[in-house]
Parts: sequence; structure tokens; C-alpha cells
Amino acid sequence: MRITMLGVCALLAAGVFVAMFHSICRSQGRTDDAPCGRRGLAIELLWASIPCLMIITALIPAAIRILVAESAK
Repeated sequence: MRITMLGVCALLAAGVFVAMFHSICRSQGRTDDAPCGRRGLAIELLWASIPCLMIITALIPAAIRILVAESAK
């Protein structure tokens, strides 16, 4: 059950981050909008990657503990 929940959470997180990066890349390509003070794609990707790294940093120890607990059964 824990592994199933871990998989569902991983899929949901991956979907959210794929949608976020996709929308960032699409919004950078528009030229018809007025400039809104953006500094560029690199800065936006940096700010988007920080939460990704935070989630991965929290996910790895939790996933290891879940897998160890499941294999001990």
C-alpha cells in the first residue's frame, strides 16, 4: 500500500512539474504580449527548479525508508 501511494504521489508531482516547465517555455515564446519585467528563461527555470530540488531532497529519504520497511515484511 505504501509503495502504491508513493508511486501515485510521484506521478502527481511529475505531472505538476512538467506542466509548470511547459507553461514557462510556452510563455517565453510569445512576442505579442507586452513585456512584463521578465529577466529571461534562465531565471524562471532557476526559480522553478528550486522547489523541484526541495521535493526531491525530501522524497529520497522517505522513499528509502518506505522501501526498506516493505522489504522487511
